[in-house]
Amino acid sequence: MKNLKYILILIGILIPGQILLHAEEQDSTTVIPETATIVPGNTSVATSEPDTIAEKHGLSRKKYKRGLKNYLLIPQKQWIAGLTLSHGEFDSKDNNLLIFIKDFNFKGNITTLNPFVGYFIKDNECIGIKLGYSHLSANLDNLDIDIDDDMQFNLGDIRYLGETFSAALFHRAYIGIDKNKRFGFFNETELSFSSGSNRFVRGSDESLKNTKTTTSEIKLGLNPGFCVFIMNNISTSVSFGVAGLRYGTIKQTTNNEETGSRRSSGADFKINLFNINIGMCLHI
Repeated sequence: MKNLKYILILIGILIPGQILLHAEEQDSTTVIPETATIVPGNTSVATSEPDTIAEKHGLSRKKYKRGLKNYLLIPQKQWIAGLTLSHGEFDSKDNNLLIFIKDFNFKGNITTLNPFVGYFIKDNECIGIKLGYSHLSANLDNLDIDIDDDMQFNLGDIRYLGETFSAALFHRAYIGIDKNKRFGFFNETELSFSSGSNRFVRGSDESLKNTKTTTSEIKLGLNPGFCVFIMNNISTSVSFGVAGLRYGTIKQTTNNEETGSRRSSGADFKINLFNINIGMCLHI
């Protein structure tokens, strides 16, 4: 009887454990069907929201859902051509300066022209080429600074002229943010090469000094921005230079005699107010 009691206790422990183990195995092998649409021919096709870009993930990569959707903004195999143009002028007569600056006579202007063309190798993904031209001129006829009796000086007969040519390869990845294909953001990566010369002339007659500076620079930049379609085939865009790596050489001569040369390199991680581009694009 004593042995029978121990046997019954052992059976009471083992049977519930086996039932629980069997239930866990069933739960682990159960497959939850995905939402699908059944079409004729017993074919199951997974549903997806229309006009969105399919996301691809690696085998071991965990998928994070942040509620963001990349709507189709610009389809594959489409060409774009555009132009950014800016022109600004400065005249000392139109500005009120500090009272200790007297007889200030200055005029200047800057013009930039940047045509570009691109081709969409994928939906919302474009590669292309840019060309650029920049012209800067400034004339300072006279500048008198009178702070006190010990700090008085005069500047005059100073002229500056600069021209720069550039070429660049760029890649843009767009993100559509609405179903109507009107608004989108993009991130542009640009590899550019520029070359130019600046001439700084001061004085006159025998005291004339003519300093010429020749520059060459290669730069890898990051220019995010956004675009808006104002018509079916025409969009406007605004981009900002926020980061870049650059390397360049500078050579300077004064009165046709070489005075020095140097190499420079650096990294920029800030919004560049002189690298804000506003342009229009034609989509073909």
